[in-house]
Amino acid sequence: IFKDLGVDVVIEGGQTMNPSTEDILDAISKINAEHIFVFPNNKNIILAAEQARDISEKHIIVVPTRAIPECVSAMLAFSPDKAWEENEKKLNKAVSGVKCGQMTFAVRDTNIDGIEIKTDDILGLVGSKIEVVGKDVKETLLELCDKLCDDDTEFVTLYYGNDVTEEDANEVAEIIEDRLDEVEVSVKYGGQPLYYYIISAE
Repeated sequence: IFKDLGVDVVIEGGQTMNPSTEDILDAISKINAEHIFVFPNNKNIILAAEQARDISEKHIIVVPTRAIPECVSAMLAFSPDKAWEENEKKLNKAVSGVKCGQMTFAVRDTNIDGIEIKTDDILGLVGSKIEVVGKDVKETLLELCDKLCDDDTEFVTLYYGNDVTEEDANEVAEIIEDRLDEVEVSVKYGGQPLYYYIISAE
């Protein structure tokens, strides 16, 4: 998806394998451009990206994205014919208009913010906060979308992971469209491990 949007280099990573400053510098070295935008896509990588910016001899602009959908919206807002200063403003504005949700599962029994969680419970997060706990992926996703969306929401994108079938993702997308008037829902294969869905609401 990122490559299709014009991203030059994608650094492999994940919750337990965050790229280092050195990894980011290595990616930067592969790009022949006057101005280079870096999207961390995770709050834990922002600092490493900023350190890479400060060390690099190239002109680096860090757009502090905390989730993948924020980067997608930023890339859609990017104008190659505009100056980097204008693009930086446009990209940050695009990022601020995105609400992100994620769905995963609990690996152990725990209690967070007064919420009782059992092993294998389905967890729906908005940002980094657990908002929904359920037993069924589809029902938890629908409840999470209700939390993410408001009267201003126009578009919802579901990036389904490698534990979800395309059929299931399309089925739940239709249900969301029926439940939320005038909201357009699109489905994309993300293939991510651990997370059943990454959700973007704009």
